[in-house]
Amino acid sequence: MQFDEQSEDFYFGEEPVDDRVGVSLQESERSLLDAATRILAARITAKGQASGPISNEDIKESVATAIKMARFIDKTVRADKEQ
Repeated sequence: MQFDEQSEDFYFGEEPVDDRVGVSLQESERSLLDAATRILAARITAKGQASGPISNEDIKESVATAIKMARFIDKTVRADKEQ
């Protein structure tokens, strides 16, 4: 499949601006993000909000719950390489 080349005026004289946010998560942060997204999905399902915007409060509570769970696990479980 070939793509047509865009003319120079494709951007209407303006170059696109890359204003994306860069994110680099450590392994522990990715684990918490995974847990928080599952908690958030469960909250949304429980509320019956399958569509529509997600509230900032729901996100904050889901992240806080994931952090509380991680802290509890860290205090009660010895990791493989911990002494």
